[in-house]
Amino acid sequence: MSDDAEVIRRKRLAKLQGPARDRSAAATPSSDHSATTTPGPSAAPSPSTPASAGANPFSALGDPASGSSTPAPRTISIIRNLSTSSLASPAPTKQHTASPRPTVDLPTWTDSTLQRVFDVTVKPVESGSDAVYLEDLAAEISENGGEPALSIDTLDQALFSRLTTIPIANPFEYLLTSWRRIDTTARTVRSSDPKRDQKLAVLADARRLSIGYAVLAISTPDMCGIEFPIDLSEFLIEKEDSLRFVPAEFLKAMILRAAEDETLSELITPTLENLSTKLRALTMADSYQPYFRAMRSLVEFKEVSKLFTTMPLFLPQGIAASNIEMFTLLGPFLRISPVDTKVANLYFSHIKDRPASEVSSAVTGLRTELAAIQDQLKDIVFRIIQAGPEPREAMLQYFATAMNVNHKRRAMQIVPGTVSSDAFMLNMTAVLNKLAEPFVDATFLKIDKIDSLYYKKSTRIDIKEEVKLDADQTAFNKYIETRVEGAPNFISEIFYLNVACHHYGLGGSMNTLTRMEGDIKDMEKHLQKLESEMQNWVNSPQAAMLNNTLAKLREQLSTALAYKQALNVALEDRQGMGRSFAFLMTLATWLVRLVDPNHEHPQKHIALPLAGPCPDEFRNLPEYFVEDITGFIIYFSRHFPQLLFDQTHVELVTFAVTFIRTSSYIKNPYLKAKIIEVLFFGVQQQPSFRFGFLGETLNSLPFAVEHLFHMLMQFYIEIEQTGASSQFYDKFNIRYYISQIVKFIWENPVYRDKLEQESRVDVEFFVRFVALLLNDVTYLLDESLSKLAEIHKLQDELFETNVGALTPQERQEREQNLSGAERQANSYMSLANETVSIVKLFTKAVPAAFVTPEIVDRLAAMLDYNLDALVGPKCTGLKVKDPQKYHFNPRALLSDIADVYLNLSHEDPFVHAVARDGRSYRREIFTRAASILGKYSVKSSKDIDALSQFADTVQATKTADEQGEEELGEIPDEFLDPLMYTLMDDPVILPSSRVSIDRATIKSHLLSDSTDPFNRMPLKLEDVIPNVELKNQITEFRRMKREAGINKRKLDADGDVGMS
Repeated sequence: MSDDAEVIRRKRLAKLQGPARDRSAAATPSSDHSATTTPGPSAAPSPSTPASAGANPFSALGDPASGSSTPAPRTISIIRNLSTSSLASPAPTKQHTASPRPTVDLPTWTDSTLQRVFDVTVKPVESGSDAVYLEDLAAEISENGGEPALSIDTLDQALFSRLTTIPIANPFEYLLTSWRRIDTTARTVRSSDPKRDQKLAVLADARRLSIGYAVLAISTPDMCGIEFPIDLSEFLIEKEDSLRFVPAEFLKAMILRAAEDETLSELITPTLENLSTKLRALTMADSYQPYFRAMRSLVEFKEVSKLFTTMPLFLPQGIAASNIEMFTLLGPFLRISPVDTKVANLYFSHIKDRPASEVSSAVTGLRTELAAIQDQLKDIVFRIIQAGPEPREAMLQYFATAMNVNHKRRAMQIVPGTVSSDAFMLNMTAVLNKLAEPFVDATFLKIDKIDSLYYKKSTRIDIKEEVKLDADQTAFNKYIETRVEGAPNFISEIFYLNVACHHYGLGGSMNTLTRMEGDIKDMEKHLQKLESEMQNWVNSPQAAMLNNTLAKLREQLSTALAYKQALNVALEDRQGMGRSFAFLMTLATWLVRLVDPNHEHPQKHIALPLAGPCPDEFRNLPEYFVEDITGFIIYFSRHFPQLLFDQTHVELVTFAVTFIRTSSYIKNPYLKAKIIEVLFFGVQQQPSFRFGFLGETLNSLPFAVEHLFHMLMQFYIEIEQTGASSQFYDKFNIRYYISQIVKFIWENPVYRDKLEQESRVDVEFFVRFVALLLNDVTYLLDESLSKLAEIHKLQDELFETNVGALTPQERQEREQNLSGAERQANSYMSLANETVSIVKLFTKAVPAAFVTPEIVDRLAAMLDYNLDALVGPKCTGLKVKDPQKYHFNPRALLSDIADVYLNLSHEDPFVHAVARDGRSYRREIFTRAASILGKYSVKSSKDIDALSQFADTVQATKTADEQGEEELGEIPDEFLDPLMYTLMDDPVILPSSRVSIDRATIKSHLLSDSTDPFNRMPLKLEDVIPNVELKNQITEFRRMKREAGINKRKLDADGDVGMS
């Protein structure tokens, strides 16, 4: 025996060797105590005198409260010398006369019942009996003048003798079986039996003794004559109809007894460790349910839950992410899930060959079982939390540690074996969602309980390395260095833990599936290529090796598809993900409340725009507080949109509008772009849902109607500069999303009115938006048509003129070039079509906004250039095979451009701008366009006539302008705009380069580039200096030239008169 075991053994002996209680006092709740045998008093040995040889160290087991002090340890003998009084024959039992038939007296019934229950006797064994004859005890009773019979006073001695003198393979099983017999006997005692109370009292004492010895059998097995420990967990995981199963009443009595004896740790610690250790080897495909049932039955007791969280295995110090689900007490329970390779292969291997009904049935069954598992996990965790402050703290720290060691789950590339599994993290998310349910409700009545100063009070969750919403590391360190006293409340703990778990847990699993989809596509392509080339190597020497490679690849693909389906079982669970959605909407509402100056949202709706600085509590939050929301919505928009149609979205739209309208509160432009992407997916049509899952909310929510249009234009401008090296191309993707949202809300006349209002209220803001819109149209159309011309040339070389003239290398090179050009044309043309459609809508609604001096010339030049490209002499170079493949519809594009001309045809500045366009404007181009539009019935005759009339007006204006230019004659260089080479109207001096330039030109430049065009120094429009002197000179120059022209025309007129 080890030293520790010996110490425990002596401690038990010292505790158990107290004076025996007066058993008659507790024999029955009935007042008729005379009906039972009452033992006489016995002298207790003095502390200085060794105990008698027969003193039983387990005599206190009948009553754990007996004895008021701890006696000195005594020498133990298997057969004790009982005092005469304690072993005297029991007094005759008082007979009840209510029954007319004779009854067995209580001592006789007690003897026969205990003999049958415990399989022991102090009478010679009759033939056929299985009872063990305790000969030494029988002899001792006889020596003291008693009748050989079992009683409650001798049962303690009898059990001790039975357990120590005659080997029993498993003493605990023996005692459990005896307890069951006691329980069965108690149910057979009739209610009419006059001795019912006395019999039940006997059975109660027998039950207590069996429980006490059962505790000792587990905690101190060497005292029962066995050297190996007895594993209680084996009995707890037995089937409930098995005789080896531990009933709840028996377990409860054991735990209470062990707690009173201060032996609970010896009883429960190995049991909990064994349950957890054995479950490590099991999956959801195995018989795991008994382990959950056993764990739940144990943690029902506060004493066990308190002990549970103090065990070293509960959360070992410094445990790694890959080990936490295997080598902690709760880990093996939290990893049971269908998201497991073994389970996935069992239900979904070769999924493409399985009937859809079979797969659907498996998904439904697994999803139902997963819900039951997660309910049980929540129950286990909740009971631990309820056990007291210390277990609650330990449980919260367990969750936090799981988050803190799993930061790498959000990495771009994850090294296998360095993070916890999807199964473990998804179950943690589910448990935290369930714990959060009391404060996640539609009324948000408890939202004020969430402590915004959490990170100034607690360091439980590690966010040091996380990027913050609007603070750098220095600012964050300064923020948290000023601590706030007090601990966060439980609601705040669960809230912040669940936010982190949605990032590292659910968010990590969504990333896993997204990566898997890419890997599966690559494997399918590789497999398809190998199979297509099989005929080339099937008879080659490498055939065996390649066949083996093919087989392995097929198996890898099958495993990947199976795991993907298993992951979808969890990720597409409406009930579970519905809880996540509800929690994330609580998060979204809390974030809005946090930036609300009055902190009254949603009870009182937030008012925009927000004028004050970003609150410190918000700016120092990790970016994942926003990313959790956007990532969830975008993922399910793509993979399982049905989930989002089941929800309400007022909170989501309010969140999106607030933080794009107040975009300075979030530093990362790409994070803000994710909010735009949420709105984009929200307005995409789905079967049976014409307006998407956000459309109705966007059209009906007053908050959205008031702010959405300005918000979209504001972000369209803001995304021009992201700071990233890829910003030039990134902005087009984001603006594509914006264009789709605008096209959707354009159907609502209230939003169209908002556009007109925006153009009047803040003219400079709107002009900048329009300028960027035109920049995009110009670039995208130019790139699109250039790529189409390149495709035309390459297709001609590959399939028409040079089919036989190209070498294999040249053909391969051109095919690669063609593939690249097609990809680019596809992207550019899609974006160009959407942007042109927005210009068409806006020029119809607010034409005046597009003819300001800063914009009108660029707009006219862009339209003229692209009209010439579509219908001019070089238009045949755009003819490609299958133009729809590139989203190129030349007639539709021509129609949209014609609409823009028509929308602005009544604006004089636009007419003059088109007339001034010396690069692309030609009257015959308009004639050609009108002819094509009429020939293919793209436009009505009314529109075609209007376009022709517009062209006539432009031509007349051009003629008049040319005459005016002739009058000006040669213009001095100092009067010409240095960028446009036109006569300046309002020259200004740029402060850094000191160059004089026309105000309209520099204003147009600054709309898309905030630098001096001559030295790239930062520049703002308000910094330019009016060049009054030069302006006066230009004005005088114009006056003189105008007068000279007038005089010349007058002289010419006089000469004409003279000739007549």
